[in-house]
Amino acid sequence: MARLTIENCAAQRAPGRLMRRIDKLMAAFIESRFGRRDISFQQWVALKLVRDGVARSAGDLARELGITTGATTRLIDGLETRGLLGRDRGGADRRVVQLMLTDAGVAIVEALQVPVLKAWNEVVADFEQNEIEVLIDGLVRLLAAVERVTGAEISREYTE
Repeated sequence: MARLTIENCAAQRAPGRLMRRIDKLMAAFIESRFGRRDISFQQWVALKLVRDGVARSAGDLARELGITTGATTRLIDGLETRGLLGRDRGGADRRVVQLMLTDAGVAIVEALQVPVLKAWNEVVADFEQNEIEVLIDGLVRLLAAVERVTGAEISREYTE
């Protein structure tokens, strides 16, 4: 069984710090590749999560993005105003609001997938394919372990 120690969690190697730093740097790097499109990386991720069925409601989106419900409402309102996202109360329980992409939302997700992939491929260019697969498998296992230990619900996206 693996164990972290104070020595291997020094500031330069602390797993939490590394993951936060990678997340922030990659978000800015990818967003810089969006060119003149008036969309942030977080907005694009939100649209992609809805399109992929990972986030179906505002609560799902807040959990996935790690932001408050208030921030999520503002994000959804902005995307809805721009015609990229809609709210649907069409189910049996009208209190439940489902999120759905508009055609314009689908188009922006698809159009920006290429620069997102190019940015990631530029970053991992010096990695071997098997190293990338091991990294991703490790991250999937780490997420599942964190969700198990914290009692969070494991998303189907990460376990399939």
